Amino acid sequence: MPRVFNRGELKSALLSVIASLGEAHGYAIMRELQRRVGSQWRPSPGAIYPALVALEEAGAVSSEEREGLRVYRLTESGRAELSRREAGPAWRDISQRAGARRPRMTLGRLLDRFELGLPRRAALTPEQAESIDAALTRTRSDIVAILEEGAEDG
Repeated sequence: MPRVFNRGELKSALLSVIASLGEAHGYAIMRELQRRVGSQWRPSPGAIYPALVALEEAGAVSSEEREGLRVYRLTESGRAELSRREAGPAWRDISQRAGARRPRMTLGRLLDRFELGLPRRAALTPEQAESIDAALTRTRSDIVAILEEGAEDG
């Protein structure tokens, strides 16, 4: 799977997000980063917090503890760095890479997920068995129709 951020883009993205928020704690920064990137991508605290520490060590951001949360803000050096990086990363490119990271879902995977949620050896009454059989028949017909519709479009 391709990386979401190329070299240097994460720090640039963090500078851009902090600049737009004014000041924010790590969770708010991650939430805004996720909103900008879009798709199902979720920022990893294991990547974000070390990047924030590196930005602080480089003098691009400063932080202080407030009510048990570390709040970050850009320094003059951080604003200059953001200007040098042309006001942030190419969000569209990052969003496309984030979307490409999603694993491809297959019908088999979906059926496995469905089956995992059901008890395999449940004792059924004849009425339950008949109702479940009818529901599965309808569901199978719906799935076949969806697959046929997709084949016509492609």
